[in-house]
Amino acid sequence: MKITDLSLKNFRNYEFADVFFSDTQNLIFGKNAQGKTNLLEAVFYLSCLKTFRAQKDFEAVREGEPFAELSGNFEAYGRQLSVSCKIKKNARELSVNGVSGIRPSEHIGTIKTVVFSPDDLSLIKDGPARRRRFLNLAISQMRPAYIRALAEHNKIIETKRRILKMEDGREAYFDYLDVLNEKLASVYAYILSERGAFLKKAAEIVKRTGFQISGGSEEISLSYSHASSVERTDDEENAKRLLLHLTARKEAELSSRSCLIGAHRDDFEVFINGKSARDFASQGQIRSCVLALKVAEHEILENDSGEKPILLLDDVLSELDPHRRSFLINDIDRGQTIITGCDPSMFSELIHGKIFTVAGGAINGENEK
Repeated sequence: MKITDLSLKNFRNYEFADVFFSDTQNLIFGKNAQGKTNLLEAVFYLSCLKTFRAQKDFEAVREGEPFAELSGNFEAYGRQLSVSCKIKKNARELSVNGVSGIRPSEHIGTIKTVVFSPDDLSLIKDGPARRRRFLNLAISQMRPAYIRALAEHNKIIETKRRILKMEDGREAYFDYLDVLNEKLASVYAYILSERGAFLKKAAEIVKRTGFQISGGSEEISLSYSHASSVERTDDEENAKRLLLHLTARKEAELSSRSCLIGAHRDDFEVFINGKSARDFASQGQIRSCVLALKVAEHEILENDSGEKPILLLDDVLSELDPHRRSFLINDIDRGQTIITGCDPSMFSELIHGKIFTVAGGAINGENEK
């Protein structure tokens, strides 16, 4: 997969921008706060229909403007895809190959991207929500049904929360809680299965990658934890077991006024040589773990689709020591890569493809090697 060109209007600090990418490496240099990351964010948005930096889409619209427009031409699965999106205050207009009204679940996963930014270095140390987001972004690019399942799950959980937190009259909804639990068991069983399958594949890759990065001295492993206390067999069997578990925990949920079981409580833990990375790993080891997880995401997406995802590296090379940096650039058969950075000297012996210079929301230079 690759992006051939990108056009922006009123996106972040760009009034207008047009970029034509190389099929291989694309190196984007400039000082901080000039617009380097914004280009990666735009590519990611056209792929996943969300930013990897903001909570709300409209935050990406240039200050003082009513909307932003993004468009890009991609190659995927042997065909050309022209993707355009207009971001407004409370709306998003998406079109693919000139066809408007495309639903997100119909588009997400068509163009696969893997982004590695400095924020990802908090993946190990931050709370479970950060790791669930990692899982959700990766799996959503492979399984459109997963997006729909998450939306349904979150709607059920929100309804349950409103009932459980009611001060008066919630007794009238006790039977309805049983109906919600039946629906929750079914949708959570599917999410549980997809997350478990992804982490099983990822575990093999991070173990191999950990050995490569450390020279064989460190074994990275993963453990999936969830509040269901059921074995992951098949979706139908899991749904039955989950419903029994939800029924057994109904009184506890009523007492605590909170939803104790569901995908919103899942987590996974990373270990190095059997010890919790979150509790014991050094900064260098944390970087190795995150790098291994990103390698796993890239490889799983490639194996699933048969094509290499577009790799977006946002100023992370400066965060890595020379050994890990060399591994990321040289030892991954990565396909098209777009890299941002402030110091071009770190690529002096590696540059091929195109080099872009960005300053003040303008792309001032482009060189091809």
